Amino acid sequence: MPMKADLWFPTVIWNDNLKQVNNAELKEYVVKLKAQDEQGKVASNYGGWQSKSFEILDSRPIAVEKFIVAIQRSINECTKMAGLMDLQISDYWWNINGKGDYNHPHDHRDSILSGVYYIDIPEENMGNIHFEREDNAEFFLPRVMPKRNHISAVRATYKPITGGILIFPSWVKHSVDGNLSDSSRISMSFNTSIAMTKDNDELAKLNGFPPLTQNE
Repeated sequence: MPMKADLWFPTVIWNDNLKQVNNAELKEYVVKLKAQDEQGKVASNYGGWQSKSFEILDSRPIAVEKFIVAIQRSINECTKMAGLMDLQISDYWWNINGKGDYNHPHDHRDSILSGVYYIDIPEENMGNIHFEREDNAEFFLPRVMPKRNHISAVRATYKPITGGILIFPSWVKHSVDGNLSDSSRISMSFNTSIAMTKDNDELAKLNGFPPLTQNE
């Protein structure tokens, strides 16, 4: 009888390419947003521009609303596969990284799943995203191995592509390489929280939070 393998504490990174999103429309919106607030804010970004955070209940243009709905569908797929409670986007922000701009290693506190969607990646070498392993395996595994796989790897790297989406556990440290091209990399990042549904009210109570929905 073969040995049984139980996979505990896996780091799952979901990825897809969203075909139904109007990226040209989103790009125009983000460029205009930057023109209204050139300073933006500084978080994990070194250089580049990051917008303020928008709450999910904030008003937004219909084009952005359609985009949010598409992102939420992807989140719903992930929660179903992972056996998680229903989650919804809690906040999101827009990013423009020019030449040399990058993001240092960080995670997303007060979130369960986070993600990034790539609106415009017109060239090569615009900055890969790296997800880091944090169980100290790098200090136990040989530095040189003939082959790395999902068990022995200490880093997972993804190349950005227009229309690509990545969703991952918010506690996973990740970073973004510097943009080596002369064009701007435009993206949107988001966090999630427990969905505001009646089914989740009891769950919120058990975790010390007030009901997520208003009593009728």
